[in-house]
Amino acid sequence: MLHYTPLFVILAGGQGQRFAPLVTNKTVFPFLNKPLLFHQLEQLQRVGVAKVLIATNSENHDYLKKLNIEGLEIKTKRQSKPLGMADAVLHLAKEIGEQPIVIMNAVDVVSDDLFKTLLRKIKAEQTDGLVTGIRVNKYFPGGYLQLEDKRVTGIVEKPKPGQEPSDLVNLVFHYFSQPQEFIKLLKQATSEADDVYELALTELMEQQHFGFVSYDGYWSKLKYPHFVLDVMQLFLDQLETQIDPSAQISDQAVIEGHVFIDKNVKVEAGAVIKGPAYIGPNAIVGNHALVRQSMVEQDAIIGFGSEVARSYIGPDCALHSNFIGDSVLEAEVNPSFGTVTTNWRLDKQNIKLKTTQGKIDTHRDKLGTIFAKGVFCGVNCSIMPGVTIGANTKIYPGSVIYKALPAHTTHKTSQD
Repeated sequence: MLHYTPLFVILAGGQGQRFAPLVTNKTVFPFLNKPLLFHQLEQLQRVGVAKVLIATNSENHDYLKKLNIEGLEIKTKRQSKPLGMADAVLHLAKEIGEQPIVIMNAVDVVSDDLFKTLLRKIKAEQTDGLVTGIRVNKYFPGGYLQLEDKRVTGIVEKPKPGQEPSDLVNLVFHYFSQPQEFIKLLKQATSEADDVYELALTELMEQQHFGFVSYDGYWSKLKYPHFVLDVMQLFLDQLETQIDPSAQISDQAVIEGHVFIDKNVKVEAGAVIKGPAYIGPNAIVGNHALVRQSMVEQDAIIGFGSEVARSYIGPDCALHSNFIGDSVLEAEVNPSFGTVTTNWRLDKQNIKLKTTQGKIDTHRDKLGTIFAKGVFCGVNCSIMPGVTIGANTKIYPGSVIYKALPAHTTHKTSQD
């Protein structure tokens, strides 16, 4: 374990508008019965980080300020009106002071190896700064590191394919040995676009020596609602088989592969769970239900005859003889008997996420439904691929849903 670590500054104050229709703040969205940011903090504690400072917002501040992880000093400061990364850093300028820092986003999921490599380089190289780049083998629409010898001289945002200056795409794990120099440039930079942070960083690179960390491990960012499935898969891939002693598992149930079964779970006769899979506290997997490559959070019920495939089932959801494929059920979602999600197109084209603001190409050939918190479906509904349904929306029995449904609405396809 390293004896010297900088202050880690975690930017968790963003509003996450692109995460709609999901209403849970991204930083506290639960995976394996823990908020996402809690996983990040556990990582930092594991690799020897001693102190973190978190920029929060009105949605997550009350929760995050109560976090307690042994061996990790956690301080929080709320942004009253989050206005981007630069604003977040400036908001924390007094608390940062003169101590070296690492700035990171709260919703980037990476392996412990990145933090270990970054901390080793900080200790060994004594450089002015470090930028992290993830190595890519095909074009990615991000910011590419521009390198000269072992120095980063700039970041080229979204170059045309074939014109990338390197194969390293910028990840926001940035080390500053003299953070007040960066903060001074943030105060001076102006732009009509949301790129003040990037402009100040580029100017600092011209003045100081910035090295880089090359990273080849896994990475996902909780940006759009369907990215929940990517982050879920990262966590599932790390699971090892574990069954809590309090779990009640029928001797007529089948459990295959890496499956983590948490406290007070009930798995009834005829149920099949195929890993990697997680079943959260107090959840029930009913008779003849099938769960495969999925995450079932606490107090959820997978009722008789339901099939859940590659899906996220949030807290307090209740299924009743449903097919849920490649879908996200945020929390307290109730798709009544016979309701199904369809998860691929007959023409086998990529699926577009259908939101109330437009369509987003997911680059996926399989995607079911994104259900926000509190959605209720009547019996025998069919929902087409890529549809999003807003919080607390009600859908009448027998409906076929092709388009996004806004929050707090009632959808009818026929009269009573």
